Amino acid sequence: MKTKVKKKQLWLPYVLIAPLMIWLLVTVFIPVVNVFIESLRNTTYVGIKGDFVGLDNYLSVFRDENYWTAWLKSIQWLIGCTALQTVLGFGAALLLNGHGRLRRIAKTWSIIPWIIPTIVVSIMWQWIFNSSYGILNDLLQKMNLIQEGINFFGESRAMWTLIVVNVWHWFPFTTIILMSGLSTIPETLYESAEVDGASRWQRFRYITMPGLSKITFALVVIGTLWCFNIFDTIFITTEGGPLNLTTTVPIYIYREAFKNYQIGRSSAVSIVTAVLLLVLASILAKLSKPSEDE
Repeated sequence: MKTKVKKKQLWLPYVLIAPLMIWLLVTVFIPVVNVFIESLRNTTYVGIKGDFVGLDNYLSVFRDENYWTAWLKSIQWLIGCTALQTVLGFGAALLLNGHGRLRRIAKTWSIIPWIIPTIVVSIMWQWIFNSSYGILNDLLQKMNLIQEGINFFGESRAMWTLIVVNVWHWFPFTTIILMSGLSTIPETLYESAEVDGASRWQRFRYITMPGLSKITFALVVIGTLWCFNIFDTIFITTEGGPLNLTTTVPIYIYREAFKNYQIGRSSAVSIVTAVLLLVLASILAKLSKPSEDE
C-alpha cells in the first residue's frame, strides 16, 4: 500500500505539469523550430518552400545597417517607455495609496487606459495629436501658446509621441502592482518613524523605497522585455515612419516578411533577435538575484 502511495506521489507532479508542457510545446517550441528551418532557406512567400541557403540569411542580417538602426530605435523606445512608465506608475501609486472615498474612485478610473484596446488607443491619440484638427493643437492655439499646429508625428517628435501614447496606455498596470506592494509595508513602520521625528522624505527614503525596491526592479525587467516586443501601437500609429524613424525591430521583421516578401530572411532576423533578447534577459535576471546577506 505504501509503495502505491509513493508511486502516486512520484508521478503526480509530472501529471500536473503535463498540460503546461504540452501547451509550451505546441505554442513555443514547434513554431521556433519552424522559424529556424525557414531561416536556412530563401523563402519569399508564405507556403512556398525556398531553396536551402545555409547561413546566408544570417550573414546578410549582420551586414544590414538597417537592422542595427532598428535596434537603436528599439533601445530609445525601451529607455523612454520603461523610465517614464515606472516614474508615473510610482507617483500615481503613492498618490492613490490610502482608503479615502475619492482615492477609491480614482483607483477605479485609473485602470481605464489599461483596459482600452490598443487599436482604439492608437486611433484616439492620432486624432488628439493631429496637426490640422487635433484637439491638443486646437487647445494650445486657443491659449495663444502656439501660432501654427505642431506636427507631433514629424521627424523630430514621432518617437517621443509614440512613447507618450504607449506610457499612457500601460502605466496603470505599473500603478496597480506598486499599490499592491505598498499594501504589504506595515503601517507600524511609518508610525514608529513619525514618533521618532522622521520627515516625510525620510519615511519615503528609508521605508517606502526599500519596501518597493524588489517590485520596482522586477517591473523594470518585465517592462523592458515587454516594451521591446510591442508592435501594434507603433504599426497602427506610424507604421514605422516617418523615414523609418520609428522602425523598431518588430516593425523591421514585419516589413521583411510581408512587405519585402523575404520570409527566410525575416526568420533569420527573428532568431538573431531572440538570441540577443535571451542574453539581455539572462543579464537582467542575474542582476535581480538577491544577495546572500538578504
